[in-house]
Amino acid sequence: MKTICFFNSNKAWGGGEKWHFTTAKEFTRRGNQVLLVTNMRSELGNKGVRESLNVFRFHVGNLSFLNPVKVLTLAVFFKVKGVDAIVLNLPADLKLAGLAAKIAGVKKIIYRRGMPHPLRNTWLNRFLFTNILTHVVVNSKEIGRSLKQGNESWFPENKMVLIYNGVDTSKEVDKSKKLYEKKGNEVVIGNAGRLTEQKGQKYLVEMAKLLKAEDINFKLLIAGEGELRKDLQKQIDEAGLQEQVKLLGHVSDMPAFFNSLDVFVFTSLYEGSANTLIETLQYGLPTVCWDVSSNPEIIEDSKTGWLVKPFDVKAMTKIVASFKDGNPNPAVVASGIEKVKREFDSMKNLNSLSEIVKN
Repeated sequence: MKTICFFNSNKAWGGGEKWHFTTAKEFTRRGNQVLLVTNMRSELGNKGVRESLNVFRFHVGNLSFLNPVKVLTLAVFFKVKGVDAIVLNLPADLKLAGLAAKIAGVKKIIYRRGMPHPLRNTWLNRFLFTNILTHVVVNSKEIGRSLKQGNESWFPENKMVLIYNGVDTSKEVDKSKKLYEKKGNEVVIGNAGRLTEQKGQKYLVEMAKLLKAEDINFKLLIAGEGELRKDLQKQIDEAGLQEQVKLLGHVSDMPAFFNSLDVFVFTSLYEGSANTLIETLQYGLPTVCWDVSSNPEIIEDSKTGWLVKPFDVKAMTKIVASFKDGNPNPAVVASGIEKVKREFDSMKNLNSLSEIVKN
């Protein structure tokens, strides 16, 4: 039995936290001793406690790695707990817990990179990636490309492992309920994500303006909360779209949300590997998104969904408008479901991480 530590100091809940949470549960189910280390007042920690995981909390900040007491405290913790492998989340985690794990003699020090941000060519990053880490897990080819770009002379590409995000394809998709019942022949469009600049919901409102101008009967449902809620509502009100566009806030029943839609429109400006796109394909939901970052690794244009030239709202509107008479290409949905089973089965993909930990 291996002792695995999942170390994630992010206080907010997002895709990385969901991955650490579900992976910690799965590795526990597989018979490993699992430790979940989070920051103080962390939503991940709260969920872990509710699921009876072994949760430990430490105060972690961006400069915590400069505090030798914190580094040594963590090193002793890892040593006492007999940690065999550690999976790190944020750059701050890499600097603090990565160094502590090295001091403690942890055999596998794994950094999971979830966003396609460039890696700065600094002496600290060179030291961490070449001397501390044993593996770098990326969840898309695009993230791997962003890590290597500009760092080709030193980046340890042999340490990099691609493990896609995924869903449990062994479970039946729940089609039993809906969050919204469509009225007449309206096209029900959906989007889900934090209400932030990254998620690009402002483009949805621009699209809604064009759809209304074309006299298309539609309803746009946007699930999620965030700092831009007031700005988006103002944009909706000023455009006179109160009847067509609804901000739903946090939606806990995502299956019911997906089942309510005719088409899903994803407007993120960039993504590491969007869980939402994988989920919409699994639910057999026609999906449209920008041709940016890792999206094409999930959505193949006119094969598993529709890719649109980045930020071309008119082109996106044209595709969405084509759904007014039903799905124009049902074969795309079937191909998307098959792609999820083939490439994004979470249980199969986690076998790669199991192999890293075991060997």
